[in-house]
Amino acid sequence: MKKFFLYIIALFLFTFNSYSQSGIKFPELAKRIEPYFDNALIDDLKEQLPQGSEFNIWGYDIGDFSGDGNNDIAMSIRLSGDRSRKMYVYLFADIDGFLQKVGQYIYDFVELPLEIGVVIRDNKCIVTKKNKQYDWIMDAYSFDNGSLIKSEVFATRRISDLTYEKIRNYIELTGSDKYIQTKNGKEIFFRKYLILPSYYRGKKFYKGYNAELVSDNVDYIPVGAYYWKGEDDCSFKASSAYDENYLYFTIDISDDIVVTQNCDTCICDMVDVWLDVNNDDEENRFLQKDSKDSKIKFRESAQSGIFKFSIFPGNFTDKEAYVKIATSDDISVEQKTDSKLVKAISNLNDNGYIVKFKIPFSLLGLIDIPLKENKQIELGCTIIVNDYDNEFRPEELTQIMTSSFSPFNPSSYGSLILVPKKEWFGESVNIYTEDIVKNLLEYGF
Repeated sequence: MKKFFLYIIALFLFTFNSYSQSGIKFPELAKRIEPYFDNALIDDLKEQLPQGSEFNIWGYDIGDFSGDGNNDIAMSIRLSGDRSRKMYVYLFADIDGFLQKVGQYIYDFVELPLEIGVVIRDNKCIVTKKNKQYDWIMDAYSFDNGSLIKSEVFATRRISDLTYEKIRNYIELTGSDKYIQTKNGKEIFFRKYLILPSYYRGKKFYKGYNAELVSDNVDYIPVGAYYWKGEDDCSFKASSAYDENYLYFTIDISDDIVVTQNCDTCICDMVDVWLDVNNDDEENRFLQKDSKDSKIKFRESAQSGIFKFSIFPGNFTDKEAYVKIATSDDISVEQKTDSKLVKAISNLNDNGYIVKFKIPFSLLGLIDIPLKENKQIELGCTIIVNDYDNEFRPEELTQIMTSSFSPFNPSSYGSLILVPKKEWFGESVNIYTEDIVKNLLEYGF
C-alpha cells in the first residue's frame, strides 16, 4: 500500500515541477521526450492525438508498462477552450517499433486538471483520479500481447473520522481493506485475503481475466506452518461457478502425501468451506449498519448467516466423497430437504487430489440469485485445506486458507464475488478486436 502513496507523491511532484497552470503544447512535449524516443516515434504520437483541435498536455510520464524493455508513454490532456471538466488520458505502447495508442479514457476533474494524472512504475501505468475531497482512486494498467489489462485498483476515502484504504488485485486475486484514524494515523482495522470470483457456468475466459485463486503462501497458514515444507507439500487452486440453482466449487490440491480416511473416526486430508451469506452493506461487507449510531462499527461477530461445509474426499476407491454441513441458523424444513442436494466428488491426480461440490442457493437462504441490476455481490468465503502427512500424528496438522480466519468473525473471511453474466471481475481490452471482427465480416462470418 505504501507504493500507491509513493505513486501519488511522484505524480504530483512531477506535475507541479514540470508545468505551469495551463499545461504545455505538443512541440514542447516533443522536445522533452527526444532523449527517449526517435523522431519517427514522436511523429507516431502526434498523429494519434486529437487532430484539428488545440490541446494542452497537463501531465505525462515515460516508462515501460508493457514489460518488453522499451519505453512507453502516457499523458493527460485537455482541449483548449473546453469549458467542461473533461480530461483525456492516453496510453501509448511501443509495438514492433511503433508508438501505438492502446488506451484512451475520459475523466472529469473536480477543481483542477491536475487531479487527473499518470505515472509509470513497476511495469504498470497508474491513472489517478480525484472523485471528491479526500476521495481518490488509482487504476493500474499493464499491456501484454495486445491486451490492456487493469491489474490493480487502489482507492482511499474518508468515512466519518476514519480514512479507508482499499486494494483489489485482479491478476493475483488478492484484496486488502484498512481503516486508519485520520487524526493520528493509527491503524484500527486491517484485513488481507484472497478473492474467488464466481462466474455463470460455461463462461469463456480471455486474456487478462483470472478465475482461479491460488493459496500457496505462509501468510495464510495460521495452523501448522512449522510442518509446512512449501507449495509441493500442500497448496491449492480454487475456482467457482453458479447457475440458477447451484453454487459450484472446484478445489485442486497439491499434496505430496494424501492421507485417506480409513474409518469413520480416522483423521484424513479434507476441505472446509465457510460462507457468510450476510450482505448488509452492498459496498463494504466489513461494516455493520446501525441506524441509531453514526459511529463506524465492524462486523466482527455474526448471529446468523454462517455456513460450514466439510468435504471429505473418501478413499478414492470404494468410499465416496461426502459433505457434512453446519450452520449458525435455525434452518427450515425446506432447507433440510435441500441439504440433501449438496453433492461432492473427488479424484486423485498426479500432484494430489481434487474435489468438486455444489450447494443449492436455497439451502443458503438465497431463493433468488442476488444478481439484480448487473451488480456484483460479495459474500464472505474462506476455504481451508486440512493437510496431514502422517495419520498417526494428528497434532502435525497444517491448515492452508484463503484468509487469516476466525470462524465466527465474518470480517476475517476471504471473498466470494458473484459476477453477473455480462460482467467481469477486472478489465481487459484487446486493441485488435475491431480489426479481427472487421476481417471476419469481410470473410463472411
